[in-house]
Amino acid sequence: MSRHRLVLAIAAALGASVACSHQQEVKQTPKVATAAPPAPARPAAKAPPAPVAEDAPKSKEGDAVYFDFDSALLRDEDRPVLQRVAESLQQRRASVRIEGNCDEVGTVEYNLALGEQRAHAAKEYLVHLGVQPEKIATATYGAQRPKYPGHDETAHAKNRRDDVLVR
Repeated sequence: MSRHRLVLAIAAALGASVACSHQQEVKQTPKVATAAPPAPARPAAKAPPAPVAEDAPKSKEGDAVYFDFDSALLRDEDRPVLQRVAESLQQRRASVRIEGNCDEVGTVEYNLALGEQRAHAAKEYLVHLGVQPEKIATATYGAQRPKYPGHDETAHAKNRRDDVLVR
């Protein structure tokens, strides 16, 4: 019986150690890099979203930007999606909502922060392409809205994304 308690005590100590090291990891924020130069500070006032024309087509279901594991860096192969969205927004009265998502790896807090950074990376790139910031809304869902079922790397890779919804 005492050997069983010793094993439980060691397991609890290791679990606490892992949790503490993981909490330190949560405090580190993933780096975001885009081709855009640093933008000057903007006032914090929120403008109302741009009105959406009744006949404006909705974004296709497949408009998404994907990310590598634990990263908010835009990949070169995904930039054309955002370039197409920027062209669309400049040609008509519409707005865009960028929803940052993550795979199921990591804590809820970390994934929410990473999803937010992913959404902001896409927003910064759209602003760099000439889209007015007030036309762009962002949201983060972390791992709360997996689009692809599964617990393997294939599903994880598809869930590390920004959904780009033109309205």
